[in-house]
Amino acid sequence: MQTSHNLEEKLNRANRALQLLSASNRALLRARDESSLLHDICRIATEIGGYSLSWIGYKKQDAAQSIRPVAYSGHDEGFLSAANMSWADCNRGRSAMSTAIRVGTTQLRPDILNDPQLSYWHEDAGKRNYRSAVALPLQVDGDTIGAIAIYAPEPNAFSDEEVKLLEELASDLSFGIETIRLRTAHEQANARIHRLAFFDTLTGLPNRNHLAGLLADSIAAAKQDNSQLALFLLDLDYIREINETYGHETGDWILVQVAQKLCGLVDDSALVARFGGDDFIIIYEQSTVHKVRNLAKHILAAIKQPFLFDARSFSISGSIGIAFYPDDADNPADLLSRADLAMSKVKGAGGGYCLYKRDMSCLLTRKLELVQRLECALAEGNLHLYYQPKVELYAGMMVGAEALLRWQDPVLGWVSPAEFIPVAEGRGLMPQIGEWVLKTACQHIKLWKSKGLNCRGKIAVNVSAQQFGDPYFLERVARVLEETGVLPSNIELELTESSLMDDPERMSEIMQSLRGMGFSIAIDDFGTGYSSLAYLKRFPIDTLKIDQTFVKNMLDDNNDKAIISTILAIAKQMGLMTVAEGVETEEQRCALQELGCVLAQGYYFCRPEPLADFTEKRLNLTCLLPKASAVKQTVMPAKGHAKGVAGSSVA
Repeated sequence: MQTSHNLEEKLNRANRALQLLSASNRALLRARDESSLLHDICRIATEIGGYSLSWIGYKKQDAAQSIRPVAYSGHDEGFLSAANMSWADCNRGRSAMSTAIRVGTTQLRPDILNDPQLSYWHEDAGKRNYRSAVALPLQVDGDTIGAIAIYAPEPNAFSDEEVKLLEELASDLSFGIETIRLRTAHEQANARIHRLAFFDTLTGLPNRNHLAGLLADSIAAAKQDNSQLALFLLDLDYIREINETYGHETGDWILVQVAQKLCGLVDDSALVARFGGDDFIIIYEQSTVHKVRNLAKHILAAIKQPFLFDARSFSISGSIGIAFYPDDADNPADLLSRADLAMSKVKGAGGGYCLYKRDMSCLLTRKLELVQRLECALAEGNLHLYYQPKVELYAGMMVGAEALLRWQDPVLGWVSPAEFIPVAEGRGLMPQIGEWVLKTACQHIKLWKSKGLNCRGKIAVNVSAQQFGDPYFLERVARVLEETGVLPSNIELELTESSLMDDPERMSEIMQSLRGMGFSIAIDDFGTGYSSLAYLKRFPIDTLKIDQTFVKNMLDDNNDKAIISTILAIAKQMGLMTVAEGVETEEQRCALQELGCVLAQGYYFCRPEPLADFTEKRLNLTCLLPKASAVKQTVMPAKGHAKGVAGSSVA
């Protein structure tokens, strides 16, 4: 009879543990965060398992090597707060919980009150009728982070079969904790990337990227409601002068104060965004001319109030351009253009506010002139490639260059790429222009090779989103390679981060094809777009180019410096190279080097140069650092470092 009773008791205990394991697995599947998971497991252990107490402790890395209770369920009565356990090898480290954490194995205490090693807790355990215990380590990413301890009211309560099932529970719980932490880290990283892409890090307002979607949504709502919408473009005066005289910290503080004032002046029918630099946008829905004029006057009055910072008083002013939907424009781009025209007009007149009028559209006339001239530029040979070296920061050695498109028109003179590239995209000319750029760069590479000149790296060629949308893009690329005989390993194709998201699936296919041909791929202006880490992992990327807007203010703006540090960390985790753009000073170069950035380009090293100058002045130099900087340069790259950076030689 005794044997039958013992077998029945063992079976009941095993069934209890099985039920506990099953309920715990269901809790693992439902868990959304770590804390709730831990509490659910402890609760299940006492409610379903029938144990007196279940608790989970995490080890602390303090001097006492103490154990921090993070969840419990059952008959406690102050035991956990009084237990004062440690995972160190001392008197307070003899409990099942302490030893399980310290040695990383399951610990069984079959008879607590008669165990001399547990004398430190005999009194507390006796009061609460804790007669036996088992503790099972929780291991995450190869490290024992803590343990789960279970107490029973009778000695010898845990059979071998029950302990094995509880070990399986602890293993499942460890996996659940690790999974939740990985998911949380991924969500936080994506949230940070999203925040960097859509919100201004200084003011917290929606940024220029976010503005496009917000304005489109507001116009759609106004169209549906048959209502009027006003777009304000505010340009502040004297911010640049304040930055140059008193430092960017002062100018940034004023920008934050302006942002707060703007938000305080508008109601729920208006939205404030930072357009960039010292420009702000206000989208004012359900507006009237009278309301708009009043708001503009209040804004100008508010920003003229002195700003007190560091015992100094600063006075600024501003200019506001205002355009209305639908009277002035019926789409975001034109509405913004009209507001910009009005702002430029009133700024030239000394400041204030101005409503757009149709006679301000001289800029549109300029755009039409650009369109007409640009269509002839290719045939007339008025497009040129300039080259700007990429430089290894430690030794100053050139490790490639970027080919930059320039336009010198016989009528208009030199036209900025910022002006003619959008025109080319609007006219659908980028596939033809892009093919010309790639072919010309390949011809130049062939020329250098014939002269025995060495560029010591790849030539970067920019590829627009419109080129990727061209169904004949890959054919154009293959034709250029066949006609010039240049190997694709000599070329790095650059595309902007935002273009990745136009059609991610198709972009990935095209990029895989380009990689298959032998090209390397770089993401230009990284940090200003809205790609997620999940998408970046899907694309065959070799290099991230840090946008110059972050480099520009990194010495004075901790946010920009933090963004650069984050991008460098992302690149390192993904095994990518990084290039910092827009380096203009020795201080920026040193700061980037300290952060771990390896490559850079910018005016500090060399301005973009035409073919002849670049060929003559740069291809024979071993160091592009200014002489003073080169003399001071004492940090040498690790053995083999320069070789890994430079990659294959163009020559």
